[in-house]
Amino acid sequence: MRGREPEWHTFIHLLRAAGDGRGGTLLVEGEPGTGKSLLLAEAAAHASRQGFLPVTGGSEELEEVIPLAPLFMALDEPPAHASRNEELDPRVQVVEQLRVRLKSCTATCPVLVGLDDLQWADPATLAALRTLHWELIAEPVVWLLARRTVTGPSPALSLPGPSRTRGASWTPEASRTPGASQTPGALWTPGALWTPGSRRTSGPGTARDDEAERLFRCLEKHGAIRVELGPLPDDIVAEVAADVLGAVPQPDLLALAAGAGGNPFLLTELLSGLREEGSVEVAGGRTRLLSAKAPERVHALVRHLLDGLSRDTRQLVEAAAVLGRSFSPEDAAELVGTSPAALLPAFEEAMDAGILVTTQEALEFRHELVWQAVVAALPPPVRHALHHQIGKILLDRGGSPIRAAGHLIEGTRPGDARTLIGLDQAVAEVLACSPCAAADLAVQAVELSDLSDPSRFARVVTAIEATTEAGRLDDAGRLVRSALARPVSPQAAAELRCALSGLLFMNGRAAEAVAEARAALAEPGLPCHLRDRATLALLYGLAGLPDGRRAAEEAEAVLTAADRHGEAVVVGAMVVLATARWNSGRLADGLQLAREAVRRAQGGSVAVRRTHPRLALASMLTDIRRLDEAEIAVREAGEEVEALGHSAWASAPAVLRARAELVAGRLDDAVADAQDGLDLAGSLGTHLFSSLAASVLSTVALRRGDLRTAAQHVEADRDRLTRHAAQHVEADYDRLSPHAAPAAPGWCAMPAARVAEARDGPVEAMKLVGGLYPALREHCRVLVDDPACAPWLVRVALAAGDRASAVLAVTAAESLAGGNPGFRTVRAAATHARALLEGDAEALGLAAKEGTDAWARASAAEDLGVVLAASGDRQEAVRSLDQALAGYEETGSARDAARLRRRLRRMGVRHRHWATAERPISGWASLTDTECAVSLLVTQGWTNRQVADQMFISAHTVAFHLRQIFRKLGIASRVELTRLAVEQRRDLEHPSRAKGHG
Repeated sequence: MRGREPEWHTFIHLLRAAGDGRGGTLLVEGEPGTGKSLLLAEAAAHASRQGFLPVTGGSEELEEVIPLAPLFMALDEPPAHASRNEELDPRVQVVEQLRVRLKSCTATCPVLVGLDDLQWADPATLAALRTLHWELIAEPVVWLLARRTVTGPSPALSLPGPSRTRGASWTPEASRTPGASQTPGALWTPGALWTPGSRRTSGPGTARDDEAERLFRCLEKHGAIRVELGPLPDDIVAEVAADVLGAVPQPDLLALAAGAGGNPFLLTELLSGLREEGSVEVAGGRTRLLSAKAPERVHALVRHLLDGLSRDTRQLVEAAAVLGRSFSPEDAAELVGTSPAALLPAFEEAMDAGILVTTQEALEFRHELVWQAVVAALPPPVRHALHHQIGKILLDRGGSPIRAAGHLIEGTRPGDARTLIGLDQAVAEVLACSPCAAADLAVQAVELSDLSDPSRFARVVTAIEATTEAGRLDDAGRLVRSALARPVSPQAAAELRCALSGLLFMNGRAAEAVAEARAALAEPGLPCHLRDRATLALLYGLAGLPDGRRAAEEAEAVLTAADRHGEAVVVGAMVVLATARWNSGRLADGLQLAREAVRRAQGGSVAVRRTHPRLALASMLTDIRRLDEAEIAVREAGEEVEALGHSAWASAPAVLRARAELVAGRLDDAVADAQDGLDLAGSLGTHLFSSLAASVLSTVALRRGDLRTAAQHVEADRDRLTRHAAQHVEADYDRLSPHAAPAAPGWCAMPAARVAEARDGPVEAMKLVGGLYPALREHCRVLVDDPACAPWLVRVALAAGDRASAVLAVTAAESLAGGNPGFRTVRAAATHARALLEGDAEALGLAAKEGTDAWARASAAEDLGVVLAASGDRQEAVRSLDQALAGYEETGSARDAARLRRRLRRMGVRHRHWATAERPISGWASLTDTECAVSLLVTQGWTNRQVADQMFISAHTVAFHLRQIFRKLGIASRVELTRLAVEQRRDLEHPSRAKGHG
């Protein structure tokens, strides 16, 4: 009784009341297959176990109605002979017979009367129920009455094979009294209790269901409880699937099960069929879907359902199914060549059969699974012909061709020029709002075009644009290469090179993108729209190169002659110039240009809005720590990307949001968004923001003390850049080893250097970023992106004994701050860097107050504490270090906090840094946070001394924690610890396999 607990509890309450001598009534309604019959059967069995006499039966849909049959079947008793007294109504006599029989039963025990399918009951039965209910209201009788809310045959109640048995086996012939004469009144026949003209026949348009509804309303008015068995909710569907299949269903299986619309019968038929046909696989306590094809059980069910329809209704249902799950009566009528009025009887029959339902705007197949099975049952040639017919009907009507597109694709034959023109129109309309949908249509339109079709090239270009915008770069690349392999005109070649340039840019190959854009621009006689497109491609490619000066020059040239370019190129040039000026240290100019680009793009054309100036603005606002504004800009940018269906840029909002969350100290959120962005970029092949995502993930891991994971993110990004042969500065990674060669300058080198400094010390870090110092004044992007960068560069250079490089970093930071007096971030960073170089406690105190994010303030406070301690001012040093410790803890920087505690311990100050918690005495869950951190490093192959250095504790403390870990896990060696850690990680990824050490 999954999902029917409330109804069951109501029934149990009525049983208990009847046990105390009070009767009650439960009225059950629901569409076919919702479990009414099962509820009645379970109720009868339970009542019998509780000492009740179950009296159960039900109505059948017979051609000739037998009055009062359900009640006599339930009581297993034929009606008595009709009285010869003509003054007595035979029906009154029969009802009295039933009342006497039921009342005699209640003399010995309470009674449950359960009657099913009352929508088919004859009026005499319904009238008798009303009378008996009233006359036996004081008796311990529980009435359980059920009816369908959809009339006609259904998959749930009209099954192939023998009919269901209801109560005792009883037929009219069994009612004959042995030896009785065959005279009127001696044989119970329909005519004996039914007067001519009063009989109702079954089928659409009958009044019997209305009479059942009137009975239910009357009984409800006199205290009956009415419940409706609706569709099962999603969580109960999952439980039913687990019951039937014996394991937890995976999401793809649940998605298929959703097609049953929560109908229990249809659901169990689907699941049982999948199991029988080997379409599911159970492994590790989970059920995986191997084939989404509907099983034969479902098809047999649907065939039986259709077989119960008239010929005209079946034709309508099968043809309408090709229109879609939802369709208009007008479309269906035009498809079968008639009018909606002429189809009214067929529509009513299909609705009476439970196949169709009405919505406000259309007709709809009640269950998606039934609709899919009806469509699948059509022979493929017939199905394709219907799709073709529907597509032509929709095209001939005029208006938007979008509705026709899907049908045209399914039914169009290669070379059908007229239909392909309709597809071209649909692609043009869809591309502006949904590139993903347009890409599917455009690619198929190309495949259906003959090579000799003069429109084929235009379709190829459109398909390239659509697949690029949809983020399907591999598909777009194949289309470009295929087109360039054929002879094309110079203008066509230029168009293809523009498309290729955009692909290369999105894939992170800026130098190649520039080359293709320049080749396109070199073609003579380009029309204005194509020259604009090539110019925009060139701007984007140049923006991805290490030297932003060429991008700035090209953008300035466009803006100088803005009247000769389209708005999209102008806005794109503003974005490129804003970024170039920002990266060169002209922050006010860059910010102003970015805001102006956002303003001009607001409400502009699709092409203009697809320049996405908000993304550039959000990045700048994060750089200067205006996080509230940045979050708004990121949210609006994400909404715009989604509204435009611009999947190629889908990863950008997630990555920019992750960076803002890192600055705000929300490390869990930063990791989740960065990983989402990285996964999305990987699936689409659009890697513009992948390095930034990897930087966020590496920084979080480093702050948490997980050096191995931090290094893995850096290595993975370097490998990706190498694979894609990136030509811009982010590609210049070097190996994270003690023998790595110096890296080229670039902000993406910083995560690698920070990991190297944490793991191997400042000298190794300087090998990675030593070449960056001389270029900082000209290429100050790294200082703009992260205000903590300049102090870190100074600190590392001083620790490595390279004061000259430290001076270069300070000079660059002060130059940046001097050129941007209105920006606190660069001013505080320059103050911090100069104070570190000179050991100026007063300036460090100022930096600790003016820092624009919590981590930067904590870093300055730590440096101040170190300087004060060296000068002998212990009290102020401890106060400053405590301030730094609080800042690191606020931002979740466990590794930095651990370093601070070690400094304080060495000064004789100890801080409790663990929380009391209820833990088990053994297993992984029993380990403290410190023990977990120790076990993580040990399983990575680190020695006690190395672990101690990373955690800023002594080797003896590491050994103590290791003994505690061994005791709690019941092991005795590092090898066993490593094995258990591997199992634990696997169990976390696959919870159903969890076992062992808690």
